[in-house]
Amino acid sequence: MSERPNEQNERIKRRFLEHRKHAGRLSDKSLDKELAILERFDVWNGRKDFARFHIKWPMDFRTHLEETKSATGKPLGKSTTRAIMATMRGFTLWLSQQDGFRTRIKPAYADYFNLSLRDEAEARAAPMRPAPSIKQAKRALSLMPDKTARQMRDKAIFALLCLTGIRITALVSLRIRHIDLVEKSVTQNPREVATKFGKCIDTFFAKGFEEAEVALSAWIEHLDDAELYGPDDPLFPATALSSVANAGFKAEGFERRHWKSTEPARKIVNQAFKVANLAAFGPHAFRHMLARHAAKTCTTVAELVATSQNLGHTDVLITLRSYGQISRERQRALITGESVDDVLEG
Repeated sequence: MSERPNEQNERIKRRFLEHRKHAGRLSDKSLDKELAILERFDVWNGRKDFARFHIKWPMDFRTHLEETKSATGKPLGKSTTRAIMATMRGFTLWLSQQDGFRTRIKPAYADYFNLSLRDEAEARAAPMRPAPSIKQAKRALSLMPDKTARQMRDKAIFALLCLTGIRITALVSLRIRHIDLVEKSVTQNPREVATKFGKCIDTFFAKGFEEAEVALSAWIEHLDDAELYGPDDPLFPATALSSVANAGFKAEGFERRHWKSTEPARKIVNQAFKVANLAAFGPHAFRHMLARHAAKTCTTVAELVATSQNLGHTDVLITLRSYGQISRERQRALITGESVDDVLEG
């Protein structure tokens, strides 16, 4: 059983998080993660007063993290450990500049919250993320039914992900007027759409997804004609639930509001891939799919830059380094001059 919270430590944590919120401009979600990391360290350290900081603490803490198992029973990932150490490094540096701590904690102490060079390199290495191929996404889309209004909505969600790779938080916050079917675009205004880092993103439909465009258009037409929705209403309204005697609740129609979380949309995507006998890819996999397709088919630098901007990346290197990895087989084919088919057969 852990020690009771140290009141002095709790006050320091609150002050640090206030600094991170206002000076670091972090979101509430990021602040929650940093608070969890500070609490993790505090509990491990027996709630010892931060003012008694000892240089041995960060070294022993790193050893502790290396021996810690995740919920799956596996060692913590290097990227996870790196994120924990980065937060503690920032906290220690901030603490060294506070009244009452300057003479006890040196700024250099923060450097001890670090990984080995080997582990740091492993943490920075972008892993190959699972993602469907274009053909697999089209196959899953084609198997989605569209007989009922809910089915039309669900298929339109999958269709928009195929067309744009839009982040799921942005997707569930879209309004009808953010879609322009004539221009084939999505306007992600951060004042109205939950974009990452509050960026303004103009996204255009990827070519080659005619069925996706048809599904999205049919859904918007349904909202206009049958649901009598206007431009400011949610593009993907939440499912309405009605009570049934002795049977709990059942889905019936829509509520004229956005979903409160991304979980319903994630389940829709997972289920669509399962029905197609594919891995249950999540919404983010579409971003990898489109980036890898661009890396494979683009013939000019301008096309790569356009893809990067379409995904909302500030730098094309982010697209190539984190999303545009090519498979081992294609790497071999490009280097050796063999065809991909020959490589796969070999």
